[in-house]
Amino acid sequence: MLFALGLILATGGPLGLRTQGPLRELFLDMTAADARPIDRPDFEVRYSIANTWNEPMTVQRGPAQATQWLDEQADSLSLRARAPWPWPWLPRAWTAVEWRLTEHWGGWSDRPIEGWHSLVGAFNYQRASFPRNQVQLLYADSGGRAFNITSPTLAPGDLTARTQMALFEGPVALAARLDLKAPIGSLGAAGGSGGFDAGIGLMATWPALEWLTVHGMAAVSRFSHLAAPTELQPKEWHYSVEMSVELELLGNTFLVEDRWLSPLLEKGWHWVDTGGTDDALLASGLYAGFRPHNQISFGFRRGPFSMWLSEDFTPGHNSRSVLQWAYVSNAPDVVLGFGFTHKM
Repeated sequence: MLFALGLILATGGPLGLRTQGPLRELFLDMTAADARPIDRPDFEVRYSIANTWNEPMTVQRGPAQATQWLDEQADSLSLRARAPWPWPWLPRAWTAVEWRLTEHWGGWSDRPIEGWHSLVGAFNYQRASFPRNQVQLLYADSGGRAFNITSPTLAPGDLTARTQMALFEGPVALAARLDLKAPIGSLGAAGGSGGFDAGIGLMATWPALEWLTVHGMAAVSRFSHLAAPTELQPKEWHYSVEMSVELELLGNTFLVEDRWLSPLLEKGWHWVDTGGTDDALLASGLYAGFRPHNQISFGFRRGPFSMWLSEDFTPGHNSRSVLQWAYVSNAPDVVLGFGFTHKM
């Protein structure tokens, strides 16, 4: 039974979410996919809302200082076209091309998030110390400036091509992936890094029961530097791991996913304490840029429609917080998304 299920062509699969946020989205993000091959082309449209909150922060390495301020709502429209390879000697491969358009603005989501924090008694990350629903995106240092956005800005993104080939179709299907990102977006508009990125990954799919399927991914990527002479640059090598569980119930699909990414920015930089408290550090972008990021997502799919909610929550030592066994980066704080997939 399991072997037969493993031979079925992919019809659902994981959500394939990227980790949003004004810094992470500048670079290639290896996203999960069903390891089983597809039998026909499809086209997907996604709309997502991501709220990011990190108050102004300065970090230092030797004499160099870098400043970040990440406060926005990002509304993104993503397009993806995917098709199996037409050659009969390579029937188990497909290629997808993705592109994204993002509006960086103040939005409307600050007040609902603050209301939720107040309702559950959660730490509000000093949000009340700054005006609500504004956009402040700053990434600059003594070497140069990548962007400084203080008003609504429309940002075309980079172009990403993903090619996947099935390797094994037994009880657990395996596939290999190669992803490439071409710099057609603008760094000054926080649309792309301005450089080429590449990544390879291994996908796995296990249809354990007729109503339960588990997906996994492990990937490694190489990032190019930002197309700006900043001292603070991304790390060259990056790693990601993801697990997705699909539950089929009454014609609907419910998904629970967890994805972990290695730190984004180079080591050796230290937070500059300007007389603030632990709250100021927790509300800064230090964890977002210099520590791993863990994203938990809950999704729902019915037919061609899907929706999801993502939150960041990373287990790990955090001596500066009341909750000392985990931390959050708030870049993004919360993501809400909707998708429509049309099979040709």
